[in-house]
Amino acid sequence: YAFYQPELTEQAENRLQLEQEFRHAVSEQKLELHYQPQYDNHSGEIFGVEALIRWFHPTKGMISPVEFIPVAERIGIINQIGEWVLNTACQQIMTWHAQGLPLLQIAVNISPSHFLDHQIVAQVKAVLQKTQLPPRYLELEVTESVVQTNAENINIFEALGALGVKIAIDDFGTGYSSLASLKHLKINTLKIDKLFIDDILKDKESKELVDAIIHMAHNLGHGVVAEGVESSQQARLLSRMKCDMIQGYLYSKPLPPADFYPFFQTFIKP
Repeated sequence: YAFYQPELTEQAENRLQLEQEFRHAVSEQKLELHYQPQYDNHSGEIFGVEALIRWFHPTKGMISPVEFIPVAERIGIINQIGEWVLNTACQQIMTWHAQGLPLLQIAVNISPSHFLDHQIVAQVKAVLQKTQLPPRYLELEVTESVVQTNAENINIFEALGALGVKIAIDDFGTGYSSLASLKHLKINTLKIDKLFIDDILKDKESKELVDAIIHMAHNLGHGVVAEGVESSQQARLLSRMKCDMIQGYLYSKPLPPADFYPFFQTFIKP
């Protein structure tokens, strides 16, 4: 027996409509990239930016990537979007540099399916050649789900490392990867998830975990970025823990390119 519920039809229709609208947004180039600054916790200067994809729907307003990225994966265009993000972000950094800003590191999120695609190394190499961005200024952010030590993954990590680009593990501590993977894979940075930072002032366990991650990362030769920093108290505590870089609304929300340029100019020392 199957019992009909009107809500199921409504959900299916909404999902189909969202897929159609998202396809249209991609084909009409309606997606945007915003850039959130990453601060060097030692110098207090902007070290780099993370490129974050945005979709502003004409009637629904901003739709979260949490909602439309699964749509892109479901309809099979996530790799196409990933390549567009990579091209756009690298070109933007070079455009800002041509306008007088120093070269900044650009962090780009790569989906697991895109990262494990055999074409990813060739795509990254082509983007670097096209934009003339020095490889050391590009950091690819991947989730813990791809941090596994099978031969295929190791080859991709090694090939990207050979190009000179950096690799960061995003949302570290929230996935299921083995810590042993960090020993074998060539990575540069661990990004501590906002989930831990939110409770760092009021929860002893969160504070100890963050402190342990920072120490472990440094002992392995990795840098550390704390995401989601929203208060000066959090920033001061992370500074005492010797966290390398900080990112969050305390300093700036993700900014469109037109707003980021004048924002950065306020940090340029005369």
